[in-house]
Amino acid sequence: MKTIITVCIAIITITVAQAQTQKVTIADFESLDNTNWTGELMYVNYADNKEVILSTLLQLEVKKNKIVFNTKYTSEESANNKSTIKIKKNGTHLDNQKITKVSRFSDGSIQIETRYEGQDANKDAKIYITYFFNDKHLTMKKEVEFKDAPGKFVRNQYTYTKS
Repeated sequence: MKTIITVCIAIITITVAQAQTQKVTIADFESLDNTNWTGELMYVNYADNKEVILSTLLQLEVKKNKIVFNTKYTSEESANNKSTIKIKKNGTHLDNQKITKVSRFSDGSIQIETRYEGQDANKDAKIYITYFFNDKHLTMKKEVEFKDAPGKFVRNQYTYTKS
């Protein structure tokens, strides 16, 4: 009898763990295809640890399993860039970022939380990125936790309104 109960608990635990796997598909991002956004980037300057705010424009495209970001900085054109995030590993990663949580809200908003090991200010760190978007708003927040100093802080955040 104990063996049957143990096996049942193990099966339930595995089933629940698999159901909680956080995944996304390209369909989650389709509402962003061919959209334009106006907003700002707030970042903490490495040199003096002060916040800097830059006005930005963003164009988004969704292609196959990629989200293409074309970012323009209105006061610092040399920083303009085009970047891509690719959905990988059967929807469990955005590039090298492991998806740790996906929340889909009744109003159509989606929040995706990711984590990866990397470097910030030339120090080893855990890096957390939170993406939140709906038909009108888009934010991308990067938080950093240095290995030698527990506690996260916001390194940068893009905040946009659909144009």
